[in-house]
Order: sequence, then structure tokens, then C-alpha cells
Amino acid sequence: MKPSRAELDYVIWQNRACRFYLAARLLHRQGLLAPAAYCATQALELLLKATLIYWDKSFHPDAPRHAMAKLLRSVRNKVPGARTFDVPRYFFHERRYQMVSRYPSGAMGLVIPSHFLADLDAAFTSLVAFVPFQHNTELKEVLSGRAARALVTLRRGNASLRKLRKILGKTPRRPPRVASP
Repeated sequence: MKPSRAELDYVIWQNRACRFYLAARLLHRQGLLAPAAYCATQALELLLKATLIYWDKSFHPDAPRHAMAKLLRSVRNKVPGARTFDVPRYFFHERRYQMVSRYPSGAMGLVIPSHFLADLDAAFTSLVAFVPFQHNTELKEVLSGRAARALVTLRRGNASLRKLRKILGKTPRRPPRVASP
């Protein structure tokens, strides 16, 4: 059966979200916290939009711009089973991760809590779970073990990995033999 336009568009958007997600995890592990914060926000925004593209035919990804709170409300209202879904507010509060992580600001600071990666992993995994169509995504490719370095980045310290694997039905054939990044 041929995938629908919404399914294909979802994959395109999820693939971009996956790249920013992996970048956020890698940057955080390297101590580059401001870029990690920016990439995390991008990953979540793209995946929120991907989820809405899949479930809401009237959704236009340009309309909400970068309004994460608005995207969250839309996901809760439009996506089956998402009524109680949430993303920790610090990811989008006053757009700090979106703006202060990139542009100097004398008025605002940037706080990255110790549970940043756990929160990012949980939110990302929960969003992936809302969409049943997960065919030919980069995320599945990573989990298959064929993208060994990316799998190392995804696995390291990821408490949500078991849930993500269950959702996507992928376990690597054998652990990759790649030095940690």
C-alpha cells in the first residue's frame, strides 16, 4: 500500500527532528550546552509539527512559527492519546533556548538543568509514540544499528531507549564497535 502524503511528510519532518535530537545529545555530552539547548528545541519543535502534519489535515507548519506552547496545545487537542502530553516548560520559556542560546543577551541567562537529556529523551520518545506510521525513518535506521555512531549517541545514558525501541520495533543485530564520540 502506497503511503499517504501526510505519512510521507511526517517522515520528512521526523528525519529533520531526529538529526537535531542526535545533535543535542552529542553537543550536551561534549559540554556545549548552549548549542545543545538550541538543537533540543529545534528537535522538539520539528517533531511537534511532524505529529500535527500527520494527524491534522488543516495544519500548516509555518502558521505557529516557533510558538511551542501553541504547538503543544494543538497536539493535545488534535492527537489521539495526547491530552496529557507535556514538554518541560524550560525548553520554550521566554524562547530562551531558541534565542539566548544563539544571541548574546544581557537581560536573560540560559539554565540547563541536570535532567535536560532525560527530559529531552522522554519528550521525544513520547512524541514518536503518537504516530503509528514509522516506516523508513532515519530514527529506525539508527536503531537498526546500521548507523553505528549515531546509535552510540542515541544510546548513551538514554533512559527512554527501551521505550523507543519498543515503539519502533528495532533492536540492533549486534552492538556497534565504534569509539564513543
